Amino acid sequence: MKIVIIGGGPAGSTAARALAPYHDVTIVQNRPDFDKPCGGGVKTKIFDEFSIPKSLIKHSLDHVYMIYKNDKIKIDLNGENLSIVKREEFDEKLRNLAVQAGAKIIYGKFKTFQNKKAVIKTREKDILLEYDILIAADGVNSTVRKAVNIPQIPSTITHYARTDGYKVKTCEFFFDFNIGGEYYAWAFPHENLTHLGTVSRKNFENLCHYLNLSLKPKGYKIPTWERDIIIQKENIYFVGDAAGQVMPLSFEGIYYAIKSADLLANCILENKNYPNEWNKRFFKEFSLMKKLEALNKTFIRGFVVKAHKLKLIQNFSVKMWLGE
Repeated sequence: MKIVIIGGGPAGSTAARALAPYHDVTIVQNRPDFDKPCGGGVKTKIFDEFSIPKSLIKHSLDHVYMIYKNDKIKIDLNGENLSIVKREEFDEKLRNLAVQAGAKIIYGKFKTFQNKKAVIKTREKDILLEYDILIAADGVNSTVRKAVNIPQIPSTITHYARTDGYKVKTCEFFFDFNIGGEYYAWAFPHENLTHLGTVSRKNFENLCHYLNLSLKPKGYKIPTWERDIIIQKENIYFVGDAAGQVMPLSFEGIYYAIKSADLLANCILENKNYPNEWNKRFFKEFSLMKKLEALNKTFIRGFVVKAHKLKLIQNFSVKMWLGE
């Protein structure tokens, strides 16, 4: 069976790696050096679960900070359970692992469908790829979703920058409404720099003022999961950001892209219903976090953050985040 995968990020590469030993798999990757603007945070357990080299880890974190007004609360992660990766290196390695498993890579861009084939624009020419199954792992702005005329992924635009003007050794989350906006602002260690971000441009300006910085942000869309997102249309499957599979509130996308892609691959190999299986595995978890995300947008936010001074609340939150 011929399987074409549009997008060679964590979701596309993971699906390819799982499917390539059994089928003819081709990854279509836009370019080899794409470094997604991402904080790079991922649950450490993914490295053991999927035999990913731990040499890719730039920072291993055993705690983070929640900051609200004058309170800076240290959250113990019960071990080095959060890792920071550089997306360009991390994604390239996952593609290499897929190739080692038997997948092929074409560098080009999906344009449309023609005569039930995928039209791929490469540097030299347009080519047509035949497929029995097509997996769209082409991000929040999925061109495949547009081509099959299904609704785009709900999203919000984040504003971010990298700087050496504010140094952090672990992740910091800022919950003041004037800084964090609807969600929160963040500072992640990023090799020798710090990755700063917020949702709104105004919140970013307030964050910079708070940290005594002067930065010009860039914008990038991230998915905001909803329960009615279409993740399959006939023999076309959507996974990762292209399926909105980013955890509400925490906005963790790498881990859930990899886990969802692995689940999709198993569904294809075992002829199972992908939307049903995804809902069985993740719907309750995502729905709960969506409700907590809604609460985070209200005045209750301050009480919730301050409650994390209690070890009992910390442990509950960390166990929920770790999926234990």
